[in-house]
Amino acid sequence: MVDINIFTHLTEQEKEKLFLLAKEVKGNVYVEIGSYLGASSCLIAHAIKDNSQSKLYCIDTWNNDGMTEGKRDTFDIFLNNIEPYRNIIKPKRGWSYEIVRNFNENIDFIFFDGDHSYNGVKKDVLDWFPKLNKNSLVVFHDIGWAEGVQQVVEENVKPLVVKDGHLPNLYWAYIRKD
Repeated sequence: MVDINIFTHLTEQEKEKLFLLAKEVKGNVYVEIGSYLGASSCLIAHAIKDNSQSKLYCIDTWNNDGMTEGKRDTFDIFLNNIEPYRNIIKPKRGWSYEIVRNFNENIDFIFFDGDHSYNGVKKDVLDWFPKLNKNSLVVFHDIGWAEGVQQVVEENVKPLVVKDGHLPNLYWAYIRKD
């Protein structure tokens, strides 16, 4: 794993697991909903950098909506932080429910770390899951404390799971598609 010196709410254990999960996926299209300053984006990009076909779409408003530090535009900071991976990372600025409307690729890996409310997480899952390839990997951050994430995973994700795992605040699952 690469040492990323970008502020993040991910623990060291979560960073390592996210890196390993992204690296084990055999696919080309990765999506991250909620990219903040780019630490997790760079971890994922570093994990997939050896596949010249891989790309990571990072979706965020970069207005710090819902962040504890308050609203501020962090897009330029994000762009600066991801500079070593600009050939892999494709920023998409806006709300995930707006971006999904024109997103026409099938997804192999998706990391959810955006709106943590029940309605927000559920909308993201309902919007993005139809774009998943068979046996895609889905990862959710903040499952340890965010009741919305917990409830959506129980109701909408676990019924589709082939194999899953978790850390105290990170959940991942391979999703079957019939």
